[in-house]
Amino acid sequence: MSAADAAVGMMDGAYFVGRKELLDFFNTLLDLKLTKIEQTAPGAIACQVTEMIFPGSIPMARVNWEARSDYEYVQNYKLLQAAFSKHRVQRHVDVDKLIRAKYQDNLEFCQWLKAFFDQAFAGDIDQLDS
Repeated sequence: MSAADAAVGMMDGAYFVGRKELLDFFNTLLDLKLTKIEQTAPGAIACQVTEMIFPGSIPMARVNWEARSDYEYVQNYKLLQAAFSKHRVQRHVDVDKLIRAKYQDNLEFCQWLKAFFDQAFAGDIDQLDS
């Protein structure tokens, strides 16, 4: 599976996906109501998307969807990093930048995450509601 993460370079089309398309993607996929990219900073969304790609890789009961502070965000990213390591996903997640909820940092990570999902998800998105 490590080929998929390596295939998303900085000039990949994934990095030209806009904010609205990303928000629509996450809102539809996870039945959310995100209005800003910065709302992905706590890491719970990345955990959920990764769990969809690699079922059973993240103990979702430990993901803090109500995280409000940096140290709570970090715990979510530790779960994400553990799943990435387990599945040999060679993507450096700059937690210090993401937890600051800066638009550009979170946008780039969301762009990568969507591209990784598009390449690696083996299921049928239409069957997720069932």
